[in-house]
Amino acid sequence: MNDTVERSIIIMVELFIFITACIFAINGINIQDAAVSAVHKSTTQDEKRLFTDLRDKGFETYTGAEVLQSIYHIHELNADIRVNGYFFSKNEEIENMNVSVISLNRTYQVQYIRGSDGEVQTIVFS
Repeated sequence: MNDTVERSIIIMVELFIFITACIFAINGINIQDAAVSAVHKSTTQDEKRLFTDLRDKGFETYTGAEVLQSIYHIHELNADIRVNGYFFSKNEEIENMNVSVISLNRTYQVQYIRGSDGEVQTIVFS
């Protein structure tokens, strides 16, 4: 009698776990369906004149303000910075740097010069 009771308890537990797993699976499918429907509704209501372009535009560019911000973080970057021929050393104090040569309205192309270990040594903005 003990063996029969033990088997029926095991079967009931297995049945409970199976039903619980089925309920979770159905809820997961319903949530995914709702998410897909929301994305579809969102994309159909989007502005039709806007397009996303994922192509590479070529050179990496930064504004003058971003270049200036890079110079202020030169010690954290641990790299020298060159802007249009003007050299800013990572060992120089920020207060002593003449940043007036940077035009905040201009867009600069960037180039990274790396050492043999792959670490950036100089950032060149031109």
